[in-house]
Amino acid sequence: MDVLSKFLDFLLINYQSKHTVNSYFIDVCQFIEYKKTYIVSEQDINTYILFLSKSKKSPLTIKRKLSALSVFYDFLKRSGIYNFNLSGIVRPKSPKSLPKFLDIDETIVFLEKINSLRDKAIISLLYSSALRVSELVNLNIEDINFSNKAIVITRKGNKQMSVPVSPKTIDILKNYIGDRFNGPIFLNKSGHRLTTRSIENIVKKYARKSLLKDISPHALRHSRATHLLNNGMDLRILQRFLGHSSILATQVYTHLSLQDLIKAYDAFHPLNKND
Repeated sequence: MDVLSKFLDFLLINYQSKHTVNSYFIDVCQFIEYKKTYIVSEQDINTYILFLSKSKKSPLTIKRKLSALSVFYDFLKRSGIYNFNLSGIVRPKSPKSLPKFLDIDETIVFLEKINSLRDKAIISLLYSSALRVSELVNLNIEDINFSNKAIVITRKGNKQMSVPVSPKTIDILKNYIGDRFNGPIFLNKSGHRLTTRSIENIVKKYARKSLLKDISPHALRHSRATHLLNNGMDLRILQRFLGHSSILATQVYTHLSLQDLIKAYDAFHPLNKND
């Protein structure tokens, strides 16, 4: 009995689902046909992953095939036939669905339909500086540099960063804050700092009212990034602006200065044309 026949018997004994048995067996047979042997190295597996990607196989399909190979090589090890471990192989990530975002016209309508000064300041700042909700709720008045039109925020990993704010949003913030000099920027009716849940509810309320849509605060951040990129902002500056924490982001974009950021921001902010 050859190795593949023994593997099929192993699957039939250990897996109740016929679909799983068939899928795993076919996946392993296809790999053996591709490689012509079950004697492999990590490079062989990585080359196979690349081959599958170039063959337009989806990340989910590739992950399933790698799962089948993991079962196969575990079977070979248990049977004393061949010892190879796939644990060091990096699986492809499944693509995340993009969050909803607004086009420019929708964004303008959204901002214009807000009658509360506090809520207008919240939504304008979320969009203007592409903030995460956690970054917004933790802002204090002391974090605003009105003269430079910038705010200091704490990104993931407790990293502080200055990001620009549009002139129109700065004016709205000034009017909302009034004669307060310190403490949380955004307060509830009791005078306490707003929570992330409160911000989410505020955004959803106005989105349903003015756009007949159910969007999240993160959709404003994604909208901001989309608008800047579509209007010509350099991808490196945009990555720095968003504060992404990927390896490429930290290696390529951390050298950019705040002045570079403000210059690009002013040049490509789509709503600044009317400021």
